[in-house]
Amino acid sequence: MKYLQNIKQLNGLANQVYASANVGQVDSFPENITVAVSNRCNYRCIMCMEWRRETDNDLPPETIEKLGDILPFVKTLYVTGGEPLMYPHLDMLFETALKAGCSLTMVTNGVLLTDKNIAKILNFGLFRVKFSLDAATQKTYAKIRGGNLQKVLMNIKKLAQAKIAHGINWPMLEVGFVAMRSNIMELPKFVSMAAGVGINHINVSYGVAHVEEMIPESLYFMQDEADQIMLAAKDMADHIGISLTLPNQLFKDAKHAVTPVDQAPPAICEDPWRSTFIWPDGRMSMCCGGGGNTGNLNNGEFMDEWNNKARVGARKLINTPHPPAQCKSCRTTRQNPNLTSSLFSGKVMDAAQNFIDSGEIPTPCLDASPAIHVD
Repeated sequence: MKYLQNIKQLNGLANQVYASANVGQVDSFPENITVAVSNRCNYRCIMCMEWRRETDNDLPPETIEKLGDILPFVKTLYVTGGEPLMYPHLDMLFETALKAGCSLTMVTNGVLLTDKNIAKILNFGLFRVKFSLDAATQKTYAKIRGGNLQKVLMNIKKLAQAKIAHGINWPMLEVGFVAMRSNIMELPKFVSMAAGVGINHINVSYGVAHVEEMIPESLYFMQDEADQIMLAAKDMADHIGISLTLPNQLFKDAKHAVTPVDQAPPAICEDPWRSTFIWPDGRMSMCCGGGGNTGNLNNGEFMDEWNNKARVGARKLINTPHPPAQCKSCRTTRQNPNLTSSLFSGKVMDAAQNFIDSGEIPTPCLDASPAIHVD
């Protein structure tokens, strides 16, 4: 299709105008779509909720066909899971996005990065591949994620070497590090390890406790040490020449903020106009942070669900003094590591608050609950 980039640019300009005026009902399309293609996974990572769901769902091919109609307007398609490399229709999704001129990003644990899958990634021209690792030693990796860390590192290195062999710079290779009490000490070593296998960028985020067994893993209970280690990791990254992004606030920054985040003016958010998150069962959410249910793509045409009543209402309110309830504690624009709502979900808040009020520091119990994996 000719002029795809013009179409995408014009769509972006329309969204900019709509967002600036808090327009609810729009004729434009999202610029960024995140698709969780499946909640099936070969890992049982302790901080992940996908494998805890009662049913295994795969995004049906019919939904990909619906996406094909609007992807010419979309700049970025972000493919996640579960484990996307287990998704049976991944080629169909990649091909549809490629024809529409979308920039493709995929998140994977790297276990299934076979020669065949490496060739697939290169052939479809993915812009970015993000690996979830979270550890620099086999012992910690086995506790958090399960499996063989060295095998995954070799897979990543093979992909990096395949790029060189093909004379290309893409995909960019990133790794994620979900910082917890059981792995934070390994972060500086993690930086060196990532650089050694060809990683371009490291992204560090705070672990959020969604289940009670994760409460003791929260860095809320070792704030000063966590800050020191993160800053040491940043120094190392700068020294060896690898890009590293820390959380938007360290504990010390939040403590000394002039205005507490829950009293500060809300950050401008344009996600209700620019982004959507699609789950394997077709449900649509406002953004990667959740934002509540805003329709289901399996129930009708995309434009009808894109202008779902809940999303239209959120567009009108999100950048006002009275944003939707689910946006008030957004972990993307309003995250403050000193606020319990940033590090503990509502389901475990009472249990976490009991530890905080008592001054008791819970003991991490990963040894009692090792991750299960299937290579």
